[in-house]
Amino acid sequence: MTAIISKHGELLKIISANAETIQLNKEAGFLAVSDPPHLNMYYRGWWVDLPIAPSVHHIFNYQLKQWVDPRTLEQVQNAKWDQIKAARDAFESGGFEFESHSYDSDQVSQQRILLAMNSDVSQVWTTASNEFIELSPSQLRGLYQSLQTHIALSHERGRIARQLIYEAETIGDVEAIQF
Repeated sequence: MTAIISKHGELLKIISANAETIQLNKEAGFLAVSDPPHLNMYYRGWWVDLPIAPSVHHIFNYQLKQWVDPRTLEQVQNAKWDQIKAARDAFESGGFEFESHSYDSDQVSQQRILLAMNSDVSQVWTTASNEFIELSPSQLRGLYQSLQTHIALSHERGRIARQLIYEAETIGDVEAIQF
């Protein structure tokens, strides 16, 4: 087996043929060398394992012999903002605390809490852990206010993260931002 590589050591293809056929399959500037022990390698006079990619976005630059992220700062910022929005939405709908109990905060639960608060009657409520709690009209108003505080907090954290994302000057700074 023979490996055809670029002048920078990138493995382009592996062929099994006689010397004449190999030369016909090798474009100008490419080299024919012995095949690598496995495919995840590059050639620099000998076969070298490719290092582990830092992220799915990185591509290996065979001339520099290192991984590079080809995305622009703007692309990374936009992707990070999408990631933060998803984290914000998961946090918002991931539940909240009221009077030492956890309650659901998905869209359906938010609507139910609003309707219960407006009913102005005591109700037995099921917590996130499936406990039954009797809540007075005053407690239902408190439950609703706790929900609203939870939602406001999630959006405040999102706004802060968004501002940091778009003020960041390097890809590394953007990637370091967390929800």
